[in-house]
Amino acid sequence: MSNKQIWVGLGILFGISALVYLPLTNKMGLYNDDWYLIYDAHTQGSQFFHEIYAIDRPMRAYVMQLAYDFFGDRVLYYHLSAYFFRILAAWALFWALEMIWTREEKSNFLIALLFLIYPGFLSQINPIDYQSQILSLCLAISSIAFTLKSIKSSGLYSKILWFGLSVITGVIYPALVDYFIGLEVLRLSLIVNLVLQEKHPQLKTTITKVFYQWIPFLIAPLTFLIWRVFFFTTERRATDLNTQLGQLFASPLTGLRWLVNWTQDMMRVLFLAWSVPLNSLGFNLRLGDFLWGVAMAALVSLLAIAGYYGFRISTTKDAMQEMDLIWRRQTLMTGILTAVFALLPVIIVNRHADFEGYSRYTLASAVGAAMFLTALITSLNSPRLRLAIVGFLVFVASFVHYANAVHAVQATEAIQKFWWQVAWRAPGIKPGTTLIASYSAIGIQEDYFVWGPANLIYYPEKQNGVPIEIRLPAAVLTNDVIVQILSQKGEESPLRRGNLLTRNFENILVLSQADTNSCVRIIDGHMTELSVLDQERIMLVAPSSKLENVLVQGDSPIPQRIVFGDEPVHDWCYYYQKASLARQREVWETVAALGDEAQKLGLHPNDQIEWMPFLQAYVILNDLKEVKGLSTRINTEPFYQYQACQNLNVLTEDGYPLSTEMRSAIDKFFCK
Repeated sequence: MSNKQIWVGLGILFGISALVYLPLTNKMGLYNDDWYLIYDAHTQGSQFFHEIYAIDRPMRAYVMQLAYDFFGDRVLYYHLSAYFFRILAAWALFWALEMIWTREEKSNFLIALLFLIYPGFLSQINPIDYQSQILSLCLAISSIAFTLKSIKSSGLYSKILWFGLSVITGVIYPALVDYFIGLEVLRLSLIVNLVLQEKHPQLKTTITKVFYQWIPFLIAPLTFLIWRVFFFTTERRATDLNTQLGQLFASPLTGLRWLVNWTQDMMRVLFLAWSVPLNSLGFNLRLGDFLWGVAMAALVSLLAIAGYYGFRISTTKDAMQEMDLIWRRQTLMTGILTAVFALLPVIIVNRHADFEGYSRYTLASAVGAAMFLTALITSLNSPRLRLAIVGFLVFVASFVHYANAVHAVQATEAIQKFWWQVAWRAPGIKPGTTLIASYSAIGIQEDYFVWGPANLIYYPEKQNGVPIEIRLPAAVLTNDVIVQILSQKGEESPLRRGNLLTRNFENILVLSQADTNSCVRIIDGHMTELSVLDQERIMLVAPSSKLENVLVQGDSPIPQRIVFGDEPVHDWCYYYQKASLARQREVWETVAALGDEAQKLGLHPNDQIEWMPFLQAYVILNDLKEVKGLSTRINTEPFYQYQACQNLNVLTEDGYPLSTEMRSAIDKFFCK
């Protein structure tokens, strides 16, 4: 291939990847594990990453320290750097393949393309936590390309240079992500294929040459393995190789379970990556997002077809057919071996690749999957059919990534609005309060999904000493946590990656947003106001929520805009939050005035439970007209009518004597 064609190919890969990964990056915020990483660095400085990663992968601390020093809390820059490493990895793969199969331009391009937009890896939207994974992949593929370049170089100094780069990157990449070491199979396979191009007449000669060319490059993985096994002591069970292998020797069934998981994961990586994510992400978009995604994917697909079709064949048809047959066998075998053995380290540590929380385990095998699929596609006799399949695969991958980004944007907007509402509602929260939250947009798998944003708002000050104390801990509402809350017993102090949480299950505060169109409610356990859309788990623990943990004095905090976005427009939820705060302050005239102002502006709730602060104010202010008016709205839902009856009838016990007329109205409107 000419240099011009190479640069055109690289340019097309760049253009496609930009369309696939960049359109919505400026709208995506912190996501999942990114919350605690940014909180720790924001409050403790970038050097704290060494404390975070000391227990399992200390090399990652240097990457994240450098990244945070450059990017700070600006998540967009992490997206751009992760994208940069992703495109570099594809370019390195394209380069490596061109050094072996010099006349398979179309196929090399297609492999690099499918690897670049592989739809099984769905954590590109999580760029802070996965910065190291994507960099590790880039270094791994680059190390393999440097290996091939060193072998092919004729000059001594050139060989030494490329050898040195290969070893350095080959040591660093598994230090960042240890389970990527399965990619060493790809290094060996490509060396074999490089030697096979020389067509030695005897198998022994081929094996000997492969051995002598491969041996020097073993220095990289061996250096890492010696350090990892004999010198580094991990404190994390999941990354402790001795512990995981011990299970195999302790029970033969462990090996059988590994084999079953391995087989399942192979099917996911090779085949299901183009169907399962499409089904789970692509078919539940809003119509506008769906149409935009289809248009974007169609554009990318056309660009890919044009790029694939544009490579010229530089040899005769008969010679090309013979070369294609040999190439397909070599690529098919290399692809299968890479896809399979890149999964082995994942299986050994008892992990499972999937397309939800563990899609990261598919990333190393993406190279093998791309080679495997390309070999199958090129075996088809019909050029039109080949182009159609290429277009389809690119379309699906592009649409999946767009849908994934849309869901990330929606989650970002929902979480940012959630915490803006909390800031409007609560000027402060007592330190030591254990937060229980329910987001409308995403599930809460880890406690730091909640305590990360909460502490960035209320306790962003730098702390001295290690570990740092999380002033507002949180808990995921598991069955065990529910039992401890309901029994009003239990305290625990987990220490995780330098963060110490003291969770007191007798002192909780429940925050719930039942639906994306609902407001956030900070629950008062003494007078619960529950939505029919609330999760059952929230309903169970709501009576234990202590509203006195909300500090009502002072002004509301202003969340950091670079993290939480601009302040949302003052819609109904703003008035609801301010009215709820005024109610806690017992300034009933203010509550009523806020309700009147909201109604004059034409604002109203989507969930009628949100009328409760205003109803309570109108009752205490003896405004029968407004009470009657709200009853027609609240009573549309029997559960809300029941709660209104219960909560209004305890006002007298709480020090708010009601007139005989108002008590009769309550009984008439809500309690019959």
